[in-house]
Amino acid sequence: MSDYVVIARFDEETDEKITHLRELLTDAGYPVSQWPPHITLAAYENFDEKLLRAWTSKFSSRHKKISVALASLSVFPPGGGQTETAVLCLNPAHSKSLVDFYYEFHARYDEYCTGIGWFYSLSFGNPVIHATIGTIRVNELQKAMELVFSSGVFRSAEMIALEVYTYPARLIQRFALK
Repeated sequence: MSDYVVIARFDEETDEKITHLRELLTDAGYPVSQWPPHITLAAYENFDEKLLRAWTSKFSSRHKKISVALASLSVFPPGGGQTETAVLCLNPAHSKSLVDFYYEFHARYDEYCTGIGWFYSLSFGNPVIHATIGTIRVNELQKAMELVFSSGVFRSAEMIALEVYTYPARLIQRFALK
């Protein structure tokens, strides 16, 4: 039993745009996510890898690629012991197809989305579907956001695959959507 994360990966062009944005932010001195560009679907603690891979495979084989509009930014405020930094995120518009996809994925094994996965769980009640850009000092958020605004990441995109990772990030398996 280990900790795992399931992410939705973007089409190649969107992946390149987000990767380029991260390079701009890194060059400007901002720390960025080391995960590949993605939307986090779920994070599990003390879960069985075989069960997770089987569910992700079955789910992926029944679902088509999903169009998403990367349309806004959000900020998770400082919390816990961190008072000087906030998490800057790119947000997909919460279309019915995306929300249904997200909730359907959680129809199985949501009870294992604890700790690292609580905010992604249905038990939390209001999961915030997002793509983390980086952890930014609060007093530098405006400048970081200006880089995001000029980067071209606000666009129509497509979720093309789900990937299962150990936590922290080591790819176990990729599952293409139809």
